Amino acid sequence: MESSAPAYRDRIEQLFADARRQREEWMQQLPAALRALLPLDATPITQGMALLADAVGIGERVASAQREQSHANAAVLHGRVFGREAPLTQDTALAAFADGARVRDGLLLQLAETVDGAGLRRDVQELLPGVPDLSPELPADERTAALATVFAAQEQALLLCAQRLDDVLRD
Repeated sequence: MESSAPAYRDRIEQLFADARRQREEWMQQLPAALRALLPLDATPITQGMALLADAVGIGERVASAQREQSHANAAVLHGRVFGREAPLTQDTALAAFADGARVRDGLLLQLAETVDGAGLRRDVQELLPGVPDLSPELPADERTAALATVFAAQEQALLLCAQRLDDVLRD
C-alpha cells in the first residue's frame, strides 16, 4: 500500500525552506546586538534529525543523547558560572554553536547507520568536514563562515539519509 505522505527527503527540504523563511522574518524583528549572537540556526537540522530518527525507531535515543550532550555547552556553562542575567558574548555564542555541531555530527553518523548500515555511515562521514577549532583569536566572521560550512554539510548529510530512507522504504 502506497503512503500519501510526502517522501522524507521532500519533507526535510520543505522543513529547511520554511525555517529559512521564518528565520528571515524573525531576525528582522530583533535588535542588531541580538542578531549578531544568532548568525546561524541549527533548528531545522535538529528537527529533520528527529523526524528521521522517529521514522527508524531511535527518536528517543537521539533526543536523549542530544539533551545529555548539550548540558555542558559553552552557553550553558556561561550561564552557570556568570548567571543567567550576564550578557552572552559573541565568542561564547559561536562556541555553543560549535558544541552543538559536534553533537549533531555524531548523531548524524548514528542515524545514517540505522537508516542503511555502515555504507551510508561512511557516505555521511565523507560529507561532514568536522567542526574546526574556532579560536577566539580568529575574526568572528571567519568563525561564522567555518560553522556555516559545517551546518551546510550537516544539511546535506541529513538529506542523504532522508533520500536513502525513502529508497529503503520503496524497495
